[in-house]
Amino acid sequence: MTGSEKSTLQQILFPSGSPTEDISRSQLLEQYKIFVQTSEALVSRRQTVNAFFLSLNTLLLGVIGFLLKEGVSNIYGGLGVIVMGVTGISMAILWRRLIRSYNQLNRGKFDVIHILEQHLPAMMFKAEWIVLGEGADKTRYLPSTRTEMTIPWVFGSLYFAGSVGAFAATLEVYISSF
Repeated sequence: MTGSEKSTLQQILFPSGSPTEDISRSQLLEQYKIFVQTSEALVSRRQTVNAFFLSLNTLLLGVIGFLLKEGVSNIYGGLGVIVMGVTGISMAILWRRLIRSYNQLNRGKFDVIHILEQHLPAMMFKAEWIVLGEGADKTRYLPSTRTEMTIPWVFGSLYFAGSVGAFAATLEVYISSF
């Protein structure tokens, strides 16, 4: 986030200026707690989405495996594998986009948390981020988002390879029927 973005965010968060009274600081602390809870809820939702897509991919790969085990000896079996493969590729793209979106939302929440902390006695999340090298030093902090975003790519690649193989087998069956 640039300096001007931080300044604009500061003005949005504190339109009347920094809280100075004990009542205002107490209210800020309560708002801060609520906002941190929304960040934790976001992480929980993200884990639920990942579990959902892992389950869905397991089911879809199971169906494809069953179809391949039965053999792509007819056009319908081959087309079924191709349809499942295209469905899987679409799911992988959607899953990857959702992971990216959750990452952006979480980053935005922590930008706000860091600004709120400037008005509290301690800046714990900001301190933690500094200890972790602010994400620049991969030996101190390696974001899990990169790993998360690789998993849909791997599934998508499997679906693509399966679809190409099924297409070739189906084409061979179709041609040999003449």
